[in-house]
Amino acid sequence: MSRSRLVLGTAQLGMAYGVANMHGALAKDQAFAILDAALEGGINTFDTAAAYGNSEEVLGSWIEAREQKEVVSIVTKIKGEDAATIREEIEVSLSRLQIPKLDGCLLHTPKNMYKVDVMNSLKETKRAGLVSNIGASVYDEGDALHALELGVDYIQVPYNAFDQRLDRTEVFTRAKAKRVTVFARSPFLQGLLLMDPEHLPPHFAHARRSLEQFTEIAKRHDLSQLEAALGFAYLNCRADHIVFGVDTVAQLKEITSALERLSAEHTLWVDEIISAFQTMDRTITDPRSWKTV
Repeated sequence: MSRSRLVLGTAQLGMAYGVANMHGALAKDQAFAILDAALEGGINTFDTAAAYGNSEEVLGSWIEAREQKEVVSIVTKIKGEDAATIREEIEVSLSRLQIPKLDGCLLHTPKNMYKVDVMNSLKETKRAGLVSNIGASVYDEGDALHALELGVDYIQVPYNAFDQRLDRTEVFTRAKAKRVTVFARSPFLQGLLLMDPEHLPPHFAHARRSLEQFTEIAKRHDLSQLEAALGFAYLNCRADHIVFGVDTVAQLKEITSALERLSAEHTLWVDEIISAFQTMDRTITDPRSWKTV
């Protein structure tokens, strides 16, 4: 099965997710409509996690209702704190997803990949046929480089216009050499890159000037914020796949339309973004540091 470069993240299907979320958790029919539209648009790989509310259950219900077990690829994430419970965690996810085997299973907590017994247990589930590919979801370049030395198949990393750190490391080069598939998540930085800089919450005041600069670049090149954010990740990132999320079918269709409009030949604005945001404050680029009030 040919895998789409775009991967639909499904956190929004199971919980209120993202700083720009105005809709809360999605109803089941809304979630199904998004999944239907994704598949119709050629997206056949879906990213989820045990920690994403009831995302796995919603995705599993859709797979069963639409009879898509042989059509879609599912990558999920587990906590993986204890080697003794790795298999159980995966089996629970399989049950929720209503599929016999995962395409990928990633450790959602990076520190757990440093536990030898945890990694051995994860590798055993691959040998047992529960999962085709194993790996880790990370935030930091050091963790990404470490993961590449563990014999993993997949890694997931953050990448967007404001967070270009990995371009200045050997992560992508080493991953390619080791034939490790890289998934780049958060092209919209959990929605921050889509927000109006004039209406940012007080706890994002320190991001206002950077967001204004980003929107100015987009406007100069006749791009929406969504087109600039997605296009930058899609055209500039060396990852194999770009993981993104949406709250509505309209957003999904805007994204697929944006990619049809954007061309690799139109790189001037990409160069401007690279230059403008090479060095960014970690309190802007890392959601773990964000205040919520």
